[in-house]
Amino acid sequence: MLPDWLPLVPVDFEANESWSEQLAAAGFDSGRPALVVSTGASMYLTKDATAATLRQIAGLAPGSTLAMTFLLPTELVDAADRPALRASDEGARASGTPFSSFYTPEEILALARESGFTDIRHVSGASLAERYFADRTDGLRPSSGEDLLLVTT
Repeated sequence: MLPDWLPLVPVDFEANESWSEQLAAAGFDSGRPALVVSTGASMYLTKDATAATLRQIAGLAPGSTLAMTFLLPTELVDAADRPALRASDEGARASGTPFSSFYTPEEILALARESGFTDIRHVSGASLAERYFADRTDGLRPSSGEDLLLVTT
């Protein structure tokens, strides 16, 4: 059960809606820094919708931060992880929610810069795996196909 102070605000990012207006109507204070986390979503959005979303986030209060995952193009994914990425892509397509966007690190950094961010960082999935999974004895490691964009207004 969700706490009363946590409203859910549905948004269609592809409909060119101003989700920031919808958040404000639900009580979001755009004058205060915010943390926006978007994981597992960018691959379903067109590049235009992602760019529009980044521009709206860049307009949030100074000190706001976005952490967003993005999928790498297949050729940048470790060979061992490519079959799983292809299977995920095929499964998404079969369920009616196909992957629309893949980004190289250079592309996502450029998109963030063009959207108005100046404090921009790319964090590779490989570096996260090394940091958080290196000492695992069960061999579990995340896929090399998903990286992280960190930006601050």
